[in-house]
Amino acid sequence: MSSRKALVVFYSRSGTTRVLADLIAAALDADVEEIADVRERSGVLGWVRSIYEATSGRPAAIGPQRRDPAIYDLVVVGTPVWNARVSSPVRAWLERNATRLPPAVALFATMGGRGGDRAVAQMSELIGKTPRATLVAIDDQVWRGRMVEPVAAFMHTVEQTVPSVPPPPLELVHAHAH
Repeated sequence: MSSRKALVVFYSRSGTTRVLADLIAAALDADVEEIADVRERSGVLGWVRSIYEATSGRPAAIGPQRRDPAIYDLVVVGTPVWNARVSSPVRAWLERNATRLPPAVALFATMGGRGGDRAVAQMSELIGKTPRATLVAIDDQVWRGRMVEPVAAFMHTVEQTVPSVPPPPLELVHAHAH
């Protein structure tokens, strides 16, 4: 067991980013922090509000957080992609915590079709550092269980750039072969 401490932080409106965050957290044996959005985002009005905030670069009002990212060796942050941009709840969390992040940060995004690389680049700008690893996933791949190899590759990159992070579990690396 490694002495490194990892934290996976994410926001998920539809549940897709939560599924991917759980896969990454399990592979890292990490603590998990779901960003609490104080606004209602369900339905058409919630969707319109989400797109407006992301497009205008407005951070959302978010609730208090339970975990301090400064006590972790690695923090992994995930966002859904809203109109080819970082979601407003994740923007708010990153703005709140940019100076509290450790040197080792990894980023991931889930998207319906496009904009994941742009959202990850925005996240990197918000924290003022280059992530150790990035992962962009299409929602359909997440829901169909097709993330084993991409998560294993993401974990391999994290392992190579953050020496205290153990290699991914064998079942994650070899699950595709079975």
